[in-house]
Amino acid sequence: MGAELVAKAADRVVAACSAFGQTLKNGGIAHINISTIRADSLLSDRRIVVTGGGSGIGLAIAKKCVDSGASVVITGRNEDKLAAAVESLGTKCASYLVWDITDSSIVDDKIKYCDHLLNGIDVVVNNAGVEPREFFPDVTAEEWDRVYETNSRGTFLVSEGFCRYWMEHSSGSYRYLINISSQGGFVGATYPYRMSKWDIRGLTEGLGLAMAPYGVLVNGVAPGVVKTAMQDFALNQGNNIYCNQNPLKRVALPVEIAELVSFMVSGACNFMVGQTIVVDGGFSLRG
Repeated sequence: MGAELVAKAADRVVAACSAFGQTLKNGGIAHINISTIRADSLLSDRRIVVTGGGSGIGLAIAKKCVDSGASVVITGRNEDKLAAAVESLGTKCASYLVWDITDSSIVDDKIKYCDHLLNGIDVVVNNAGVEPREFFPDVTAEEWDRVYETNSRGTFLVSEGFCRYWMEHSSGSYRYLINISSQGGFVGATYPYRMSKWDIRGLTEGLGLAMAPYGVLVNGVAPGVVKTAMQDFALNQGNNIYCNQNPLKRVALPVEIAELVSFMVSGACNFMVGQTIVVDGGFSLRG
């Protein structure tokens, strides 16, 4: 009995030392348990395209959709990453398509191939995007073009292509276009990444108005700091999700964004048009 108490005390000491070390290294400690919407057949028979679906938020959205009964095509530039992602999702309900959305000449062909793979398209999630590398006052023209080519121009042309497809293929059911923006689209912008996310926010409003008469519901999600490869510090912290950039003092997990998107395209949210839902732990409320 005495040995057991000593062992438990030793474990508590180790845990306390680990917590102290994490606090010194990262500024604090945060953990969370995420509850998920019961999947089952929530998205049964939905045919979904997720751009930038090979990792991070896009892959989490694809996984939630597959787990909820949907058939999913993920797209991206890196075929090895896409193939590995599909393997993790289960090839029965998921497939991939190599697609560089900066190439405007292939948009219609890629959409036709998505239609071929899925036998129709009910949902598109515009998640593809690139991260910032340069910040004001050191932004170059090359950085501007690199970010805008994907995040703004590419997203617009892909959205236009899918909307045109839906306008030409009528349906008795709603279709859904979800644009992944960013908390950066709700605060002042001084570099291309944030400015491109303002673009996506405006595009969501404009397409929402234009496409509602066709039964296409266009909405968006603006995540804050999420534990993905775009946020190296969050990945390096392991299970510690502490972050001092928002009032909740933590980062989001990709599954939290995926849960919201699955609800938005489930049919339980069919009176929302042109809105971008901010999921940023309160960051944008600070002005």
